[in-house]
Amino acid sequence: MALQDFSKLGCFYNGSLIEKITSIHVTGKNGIIRVDVLNEGLAGFTPGSGEVTVTVNFVVPVGGLEEAFWDDMANENFVTLQVPIGPKAYLGNGKIENVEVGQSVNASVEGSFNWLGTLSPLQ
Repeated sequence: MALQDFSKLGCFYNGSLIEKITSIHVTGKNGIIRVDVLNEGLAGFTPGSGEVTVTVNFVVPVGGLEEAFWDDMANENFVTLQVPIGPKAYLGNGKIENVEVGQSVNASVEGSFNWLGTLSPLQ
């Protein structure tokens, strides 16, 4: 059996690598809208606007958040995210929808943010 390397997801936030990621999820939706006709059912599809949602979970260093997640959310700033996926990467522009920071007993301070952005092919 041959050894095989597997890719590891990362995330660049406005060009800076987020180093304390514990998990990341990227979801793309093409935005197509189904078209139904009354008697025949599904007749086809019509184009719609696509979107990509990125959820990043991370631990918070003692010095504070690695990036200005909270400030960018509060100020409704556009944020560029790049997520390498194998030899290609998703690159998009969007906004932080929400940020969460919390802690459980005897655990590190953890956080997460959800980002909503434009749909584009992997490059």
